[in-house]
Amino acid sequence: MITFFHRNIDAGYSINKVTQTFVRNIPDKEEFYVPCRRASLVNVVKNIWFVFRHRNKKGINHITGDIHYCILGLIGCKTVLTIHDTVALHFASGSKFKKKLEEWLWFTLPLRMATKVVCISEETKRLVQPFTNRKDLIVIHNAVDPGIKTSLKDYDITPYNILHIGTKPNKNLERTVQALVGIPCRLTVVGNPSQRQLDLIKKSGIEYCVKSGLTDEEIIKEYEACDVVTFISLFEGFGMPIIEANKVGRPVITSTIPVVKEVAADSAVFVDPYDEGKIREGFLALFSDSKLRKVCVEKGLENVKRFEHESITENYLNLYRAL
Repeated sequence: MITFFHRNIDAGYSINKVTQTFVRNIPDKEEFYVPCRRASLVNVVKNIWFVFRHRNKKGINHITGDIHYCILGLIGCKTVLTIHDTVALHFASGSKFKKKLEEWLWFTLPLRMATKVVCISEETKRLVQPFTNRKDLIVIHNAVDPGIKTSLKDYDITPYNILHIGTKPNKNLERTVQALVGIPCRLTVVGNPSQRQLDLIKKSGIEYCVKSGLTDEEIIKEYEACDVVTFISLFEGFGMPIIEANKVGRPVITSTIPVVKEVAADSAVFVDPYDEGKIREGFLALFSDSKLRKVCVEKGLENVKRFEHESITENYLNLYRAL
């Protein structure tokens, strides 16, 4: 029996979405979502207590991401911990004591206590390594949603529709918008932009729309409706929009950070995420060069084969069997 512990469902859908691509294929399992969303000290204690009360004493307990500290409720049990990224520490604010406490609860202790630790990319593994001396960190990539189907598109119609997913600071929406000023396009932003971001988009003169609270099916429709997916992130643990765009058959413009290169391989146009001029050049190249778009799509369809859910599920099953 595998017992899965997921973060509160209201804390965001992304981790649960990628986790379910393999969890739904695990035959003998039970799943729990911790009760508290925000990570105040009281909520952390409540979540640990919840995990303790529902722990699987005889089987395997798998913390699927974000709530790493819940390992404290699993002392004496066989455990798997999946770490998606270190974004929380990268953009941490507050006192040195608070940052150190977060580092200890989210990384140092969980890495010390987990039976097995899975990182979703080689880059995440590299960023996690300074918090532990263990040499047995495992890399198992995220899987692409099997509900996404390839839907190739004719690119003769302009202006091009650009899809941007995410509005957090690492998603680099501001530079993306500034790079598009004066280029005929329509920008669809999926997320909840701040007032500052909205003001910037309005000032840019770009035709745009904002969509939030979308279901998985609605997000897939946004991929199908767009012409280009932009994912010019500053910091990531993986990069799901890249392989989702690959699967649908859309060219991707993305950043030169290591994890994105790991995920995208040679299937995207890469630009310096800090240089608005280079970002602009990347968009113009995609819009003007039909051969470049075709190559990106063809290589994307090949690249996404590495992330099909069958192989990712088998990797996790092999890990469970080893335990």
